[in-house]
Amino acid sequence: MNRVAVSIALTILLAACAQSVVEVPTVGISPTPPSPFPPPTQVEPSATPNPTSTPTATVAPSCRSIKIMPLGDSITYGEGIPSYGGYRNLLSALLESEGLQFDFVGSQKSGEESLADPDNEGHPGWRVSNLREAIAAEGWLETYQPDIILLHIGSNDLRYGNQVYAADKLSLLLDDILTRLPAAHVIVARIIRTRWGSDAKHIYYNEKISEIAALKGERVSVADMQETLARGDFTTLYHPSPRGYDKMAHAWLTAILGLDLGECIFP
Repeated sequence: MNRVAVSIALTILLAACAQSVVEVPTVGISPTPPSPFPPPTQVEPSATPNPTSTPTATVAPSCRSIKIMPLGDSITYGEGIPSYGGYRNLLSALLESEGLQFDFVGSQKSGEESLADPDNEGHPGWRVSNLREAIAAEGWLETYQPDIILLHIGSNDLRYGNQVYAADKLSLLLDDILTRLPAAHVIVARIIRTRWGSDAKHIYYNEKISEIAALKGERVSVADMQETLARGDFTTLYHPSPRGYDKMAHAWLTAILGLDLGECIFP
């Protein structure tokens, strides 16, 4: 067989083999669509073991400031040396040193030169009845919602010999405050003496204050200031010097710390 014949025979044989291959169609498999996201970055495993997860600390709700209303006459306002701010000057520092959050509240301002918080409800010349009438007319208690009221009132009543009338009005004033502020606490002061000391009217009125407070329940307490100041602690017959006001501040602080304030007062 010559070369031409051999070549023709091989060509025929290869063609026959190609026709014998059976094509198997792919059934039910759709081509995978391209991902819309880039392939993830390959990160080599770290030699450091996985850290243990630490739970997030629970944060306690913030406490709001205790609202304190200094309520009274010119002694509350700070007369004598008004720029000093009265007993509120040192009382602010003492409360801060105790770690108490507080806010003095009231429609009056005095002692701005010395106090970052000069708010108060001190009204020079006022008597017990004036406070009661203004509380009803002006709505201070509803406006400021104090948690604690520091009440020092009666000095002007005693100047005119009205100690019995003043005691009766004080009882009504306390009733009004407790009704308007069902959760507030009132610290009522047995008021300071004058430069010349405590006379019979002064002693009578302060004794009545203790009796009245005892009848009002646990939301009224007393700060006894009757003999807290000495003769040299005054700038006028009725108004303390800065040293006298500082003595009042210590008396107020003791009374405030005697209350069950808890850690804070929540809104």
